[in-house]
Amino acid sequence: MTTPSSLLVILLFILSTACSNEKAVVVEKSSQKLSEDNVFKEYESALDKAKGVEQTILDSADARKREMKEQGY
Repeated sequence: MTTPSSLLVILLFILSTACSNEKAVVVEKSSQKLSEDNVFKEYESALDKAKGVEQTILDSADARKREMKEQGY
């Protein structure tokens, strides 16, 4: 009788440790995703700045064309 009860205790121990490891894996994956998001966030901010510079250049070119048109060139 001690063998089945010992097996039951061992089985419950294995199942309890297996369930606790799943939480650790989920936490690890979410922290990995956060670090990837931070890396791409820097690239996105650089792209946004570049778009702002591009818009400034386009506005300046349009203003220059208007001035030249007003002067008759």
